[in-house]
Amino acid sequence: MRYILLVVLLCIGADQLSAQVTRIDTVDYPAIVIPKKKNYHFNTDYWYTIAVRAYAYEQFPQLLNQPSGQPFRTSYFNGILFKINDNQISYRLQAAHFNNDIEFDNECEGCLPKVAGKLQNTTLKVGAEKNINYSRFQPYFGADLGFMVQRLSTKGFENTPIFAEDNKNALLFSPFVGAKLYIVPRVAISAEANFNIAYTYQKINNYSDGSFTGIPHQTKRYRWEYFFGPVAAITLQYSFGMINQ
Repeated sequence: MRYILLVVLLCIGADQLSAQVTRIDTVDYPAIVIPKKKNYHFNTDYWYTIAVRAYAYEQFPQLLNQPSGQPFRTSYFNGILFKINDNQISYRLQAAHFNNDIEFDNECEGCLPKVAGKLQNTTLKVGAEKNINYSRFQPYFGADLGFMVQRLSTKGFENTPIFAEDNKNALLFSPFVGAKLYIVPRVAISAEANFNIAYTYQKINNYSDGSFTGIPHQTKRYRWEYFFGPVAAITLQYSFGMINQ
C-alpha cells in the first residue's frame, strides 16, 4: 500500500514541475529593431573639372634691380584651370594673366629708389595632382611644369621719368599642396600654395642716357630664381562626366 502511495506522490510532483517549465520556442518576443544608419552618398567621381581662379596672393620673378624678397601681389579672376580625373591622379592644364600697375624698390647706385610701371605676367602650366582621400573634403598635392612671360614698362608713369623695359622669360617647376571642399556634388572650392623654381632669361632696355638700372642701355641675364605663392590660387570648380555610371 505504501508503495502505491509513493508512486502517486511522485506522479503528482512530476506533474507540478512540468507545469512550471515553459518551452522557449513557444514564447513570443517583440521583434528587435536596429536603428538604421542614414547613408548619404556624396559623389565626387567625375571625369572632368573646369575652374576659375578667383583670388591669388603670390610673388613674381625679380624686376630690374629689385632686391631679393619680392613683394606679394594680389589678383582676382585672372586664370582658368582644366582637369582630367581618373580616380587616382588628376592631370591639369592652367593659365593665368596678371596685368596691373605696380610700384617697387629698385636698389642700385644712382637709381631711383622707387620705380612705378605696368607689370604683365602670363603663365601656362601643365601638371598632376594626387588626392589624399575621396571624401567631401580632399587634401591633395602635386607639381606643375610651366612657362612664364613677363614684361614691365615704365612708360607713362610720372614718378618714373626714365623709360625702361624689363622682359623676362622663365621655365618653371612648381610643387604645390592644397585642399578642396565640395559644397554640392559637382561644385567645389579649392585653395593651394606653391613654391616656384624658375630658370629665367632677362633683358632690360634703358631708353635714356641716365642710369635707371645702374647698367646703361641693354642688359641680359640668365639666372635661377625662387618665389613663393602662399595663396597661389583660390578656385571655384565645376565637375562633370560621372566616372561610375
